[in-house]
Amino acid sequence: MMSDVVGCHVVEDMGYDSDAHRDFLCSQNNVPVIPGRKNRTVKILYDKATYRLRGSIERYFGKLKENKRICLRFDKEDHAFLSFIALAAIKIFFNLKIS
Repeated sequence: MMSDVVGCHVVEDMGYDSDAHRDFLCSQNNVPVIPGRKNRTVKILYDKATYRLRGSIERYFGKLKENKRICLRFDKEDHAFLSFIALAAIKIFFNLKIS
């Protein structure tokens, strides 16, 4: 899945911290934003401001997945699925209480 991501900041948690994974990301012209594990002998430098955004992004996807139709992917056609993602995003943006 990571082979399609090129030229981006890749924000991942420390579970993905390995030299091989970092080298692969750098070979794809990506910037790895992954904190180092505590048992590393050499400390890893990463952009802490960008990494702080990871929590809000995960909460947003969690809110998207609260919609059963999106979570279970009832719509098999891409255009229908993306339209319901757009509707859920609008619902989140306006903080609507629609069930």
